[in-house]
Amino acid sequence: MAGGICGKPIQVGWEERPPYHYQGRDGRPAGYSVELLNQAAARIGCRLAYRQIPWSRTLQELKLGTVDVAMQALKTPEREAYACFVPGYSSSLVRLWARGDRAAHWPVSQLQDLGKLGMVRLGVTHGDSYGDTWDRWLKAPPGMVRIDPGETLAGSLRKLQLGRIDLLLASMDTLPNELARLPQQPAIVALSPAWPIGGAFYVFSKRSVSPELCQAFAGALRDMKHDGVVGRLYRSRFNIAYPGP
Repeated sequence: MAGGICGKPIQVGWEERPPYHYQGRDGRPAGYSVELLNQAAARIGCRLAYRQIPWSRTLQELKLGTVDVAMQALKTPEREAYACFVPGYSSSLVRLWARGDRAAHWPVSQLQDLGKLGMVRLGVTHGDSYGDTWDRWLKAPPGMVRIDPGETLAGSLRKLQLGRIDLLLASMDTLPNELARLPQQPAIVALSPAWPIGGAFYVFSKRSVSPELCQAFAGALRDMKHDGVVGRLYRSRFNIAYPGP
């Protein structure tokens, strides 16, 4: 099908977000999302070209059509305006993270508590979505909450360790792997509440990718779920059953 529905290599933007996408020992992109996308592309005869760029820039280039695909994205109305979403392939939770020696200072049991604890410097990753509830809240946080957007999760984690932010909002999928790359002290711990944010998607630029190609990938991934490929790959990466139908 190369030269037909695909025509030319599909440009995939990615950054280090283990275990979903990271640089393998051979220098090429690896991880659950990468392997799944590679297999889907092979099924429909497409070639992929990976470009390692920051997440916020990936989204911007997706709008412009200079990047064709982004991985592990949540669905938002803003993104739906410029991207075609291929059905989710994993589910996720977001949590608040704090320094272990300061965790007791933040008795958060629900989102509304954040406006009642005095001044809070809350770190987020620029361009990330945290699900509908959090995304709405972040647009108009309480006056005592100062949002600190970082370019990378690793950078925000380091800010948390150094005391430059008080709390960090991040998913259970990516933060533990990033944390393993940083100094062990001061320790970083998750606060008790967790918020489900639904499934993650591959997103295709509406400017550079035809609806037919987007649907071809959707069909390939749907078939891979039905024939057990997704479940086997997920278990091999995470050692648990695939969390979805």
